Amino acid sequence: MTDNSKCAYLLVCGTTTDKPMDPEYAKRAAPIALKTGLQPIGGGELGKQVELLEGSFPEGTTFVAIEQFPSMQASKAFYYSEEYQSAIPYRTAAVEINFLAAVDGISPADLAARTAAASVEE
Repeated sequence: MTDNSKCAYLLVCGTTTDKPMDPEYAKRAAPIALKTGLQPIGGGELGKQVELLEGSFPEGTTFVAIEQFPSMQASKAFYYSEEYQSAIPYRTAAVEINFLAAVDGISPADLAARTAAASVEE
């Protein structure tokens, strides 16, 4: 990654059901995840690995996940791909998605410029 490149992140907030995940989901989703550079960053169950510090999650939320992609384009290539779209029906019995958001990252150069600008304003 160059100094001006920006990663992107998928923020996933959902609710697990009492049904198991269909193995077909991973079979279909994993190849496109690898192809587009998905990297799990963090997440887990509310009250265990995830602690809400402020605000509220949608009612019934049981988990949050953060996944990194090399770029916003890569995150969209993953989500909108035929491979991933064909996988979605195989997760719906086990997981209800409250929201899934793509978020642009901040490049190291942009962060340095913002920090410098904030220092000047003080």
